[in-house]
Amino acid sequence: MFKKSEVVGISISPEKGIELAQIDYAAGTILKYGQKPVNYNIVKREIADLDLFKDSLQDLLEEMAIPKGTELVLNFPTITYRVKEYPASLEKVQVESAIEEELYDNPYLQNYEPCFDCITTSSSLQFNRYVYTALRKSSVIEIILAIKDLGYKVRAIDTSINSVFRSLKYLDLVNTEDDTNWVLLVVENSSCRILSMLGMNCIDSYEENISIGEVLTDAENYATVISAIDPILKNLPSKYLCVVSKTNVISAEVISNKITYSSPIVYQEANSYLKEPFLPISSLVEKEQEKQISLDVIGAAIYTDFNKTQETYINLFNKTLGDIYFSEQPITIMNGKVALTNELLLFLFAVFFAVLFVSFIFVLGWFTVQEKTIRSDIEYKQEQIARIQEFLDKNKNISASTFDEGDEIKIGLVHNKNIYSYYTIVGTEIPQKLWLTHLKLGEKITIEGQADNLESVYVFFRNIRDYSPNTDIRIQRLELASVKSNNNIDDIDSDILINSSNADFYSFNISNEIETKADVKPKADVKPKAEDNNSKSAKTKGKPNLPELEVIQ
Repeated sequence: MFKKSEVVGISISPEKGIELAQIDYAAGTILKYGQKPVNYNIVKREIADLDLFKDSLQDLLEEMAIPKGTELVLNFPTITYRVKEYPASLEKVQVESAIEEELYDNPYLQNYEPCFDCITTSSSLQFNRYVYTALRKSSVIEIILAIKDLGYKVRAIDTSINSVFRSLKYLDLVNTEDDTNWVLLVVENSSCRILSMLGMNCIDSYEENISIGEVLTDAENYATVISAIDPILKNLPSKYLCVVSKTNVISAEVISNKITYSSPIVYQEANSYLKEPFLPISSLVEKEQEKQISLDVIGAAIYTDFNKTQETYINLFNKTLGDIYFSEQPITIMNGKVALTNELLLFLFAVFFAVLFVSFIFVLGWFTVQEKTIRSDIEYKQEQIARIQEFLDKNKNISASTFDEGDEIKIGLVHNKNIYSYYTIVGTEIPQKLWLTHLKLGEKITIEGQADNLESVYVFFRNIRDYSPNTDIRIQRLELASVKSNNNIDDIDSDILINSSNADFYSFNISNEIETKADVKPKADVKPKAEDNNSKSAKTKGKPNLPELEVIQ
């Protein structure tokens, strides 16, 4: 459903009959080519037998193995190709109405309803210049219906003059720079068509019917062409003239040498005089066919890719065909602003698939991370289970009957007798008006605290020595709260201690560790207030908040 359709060019011409070509646009290679004869009435400019044409077209599509659903670009012989100016004040619909009225006066379209298309080639404040071409509507519709019955689709319809110009540009056979004024002369079996060009835009067009053929001599045929085009070319000065011959009766090289023109002349054979093929061919194309490929069918085959670079271009498969055109148009959305073409559906499908793929990668990545997390958690728990199992295996012979709580307590007392002694002292032997601020028990012991008087400190130290006569602890620091610290009790002046009994409190450190200077916290020098000795037991001003006891084992 979303497969991008192939595009194949189909050309009908009096010189080549029905041609079919498929081209790799980027590589410039003919992928497929086929040809069938067709009876074309040059005088009436129409296919003489439409039924035979449809049968030949079906045979050609089948022989070339063109799959059903392929889009076809049709190229028809040019019936009319005109350039005309219309007032700039007219809307395009008004211009289209005026063109339709003029087409009814065309000798090849009289008594026939036309299908046509027009594009703007230049604009000014007063006038807009349009180029338009047309075909017989009834014949085109019949061919489109036949193509639909065969299972194919019509992508676009154009006429030979546009196809030739498109091919020349694609093959780099003409210079179409914007400021280049040049002239294109196309010689066919029944007419000479002259286009005055400015870059890619047609400024004016001329058509001269001619009567040439094999029944006449070469001199007569070339004289006929010269007499038809010479008066026109004299009035069309340009940078160069490009001559293209599609008829086997006239050689582009010979006629170029016979034309009198004020500017350089280049030529291109598009007939039996062609020396080198226009494009290389694939292995599917027979070698003898490479020089038979016409500019018309090349222009049809590259129509889609070539016109992607153009702002405006001719397409006769449009609303002038009526219901058959509208029935073939894709579904539109957003009030007709967006058409759901195969290309758009293919793009939307690609976007959807890309979003789906990115989402899948994201979810897969998330699950991968979760799996690794869960796997890591399982491995960790398995390690814990293994350690527990190892412990159980080592102690599988131990039971409650072999466990003696009393023995375990005794063992603990033996190993921690010193620590338990200090716990006892701290719990039962702390004098009144003394409190501890730091307690560290173990091989090294540190007890820090504060007291209201010296006696309580010495009583507490004596209790420790009574419980542990062999201990090596000593009072390492004893100081007034308002007296600068001293690291050694021996350095404290006894007079200061005796005369400062009215201090707020005393700070002490009892330990068997050597206290460094970094461990000593300096205190501000504050002179104690004089106070009556009789009131020292009644007042303890500003007693500090007790810090949380820190016990380190």
